[in-house]
Amino acid sequence: MSDLAPYKILFVDDERGLVETCARHLRKLGYHCLPAYGIDEAIALARAEAPNLVITDLNFPERDGYDLAAYVRAELPRTPVILITAHHSSVSEAAAAQAGFSAYLRKPFSLTELSQIIEKVVGT
Repeated sequence: MSDLAPYKILFVDDERGLVETCARHLRKLGYHCLPAYGIDEAIALARAEAPNLVITDLNFPERDGYDLAAYVRAELPRTPVILITAHHSSVSEAAAAQAGFSAYLRKPFSLTELSQIIEKVVGT
């Protein structure tokens, strides 16, 4: 999908293997993927690159995905944020929506599921 090349997706997780796999997949789909491994790095990238979509894990050592969602809501209000998490019991879809996440994806997920949730959120 070459028409999606300028569409920037910031993908944030502290699991390097997951970030690298998802970044490769998103690039194959024609997206420009901005990988980040922590919230501070993600905020710096968001500030510099103004992504069209943010996909973030919830738990990080320094801060959490709620901090990133709050930053995006304040500074990039048109940018949707998708939450990915393995902590199903501590976060419901309703709580994620109330916190400003546009969608919620449970780990482990397939690359097909990732593509589907992106399509659902951005309408591509």
